[in-house]
Amino acid sequence: MRSTVIAALAVLSLAPAAALAQTAPQVAAAESTAAAPSAPAGNGGITRDQFIQRAKDRAAQRASTRFDQMDTDHDGVLDRAELRAWRNQHPRHAATQPPTTQAAQPTAQ
Repeated sequence: MRSTVIAALAVLSLAPAAALAQTAPQVAAAESTAAAPSAPAGNGGITRDQFIQRAKDRAAQRASTRFDQMDTDHDGVLDRAELRAWRNQHPRHAATQPPTTQAAQPTAQ
């Protein structure tokens, strides 16, 4: 019984060291990747990070514009009626609508 307890304590005392040994190379690899400067891309001399930031800024501007169009009462919150109105005016949604009742009924002869 005593040898089982001693063995369990020995294994438990080595567990944190094993966990640290496994994560240390990953941390070093992440630090070396983060420290490397971004090389200029072939698009006007901007770095990859600058290109990504500009793309994010353009996407945020488009999203803000679309949100302002959708938020008709300009309270900063889209309610169900505003979402429904936006979907109904969207051209893709109009193509999937069933035909109107007048066009669907055959004419009487």
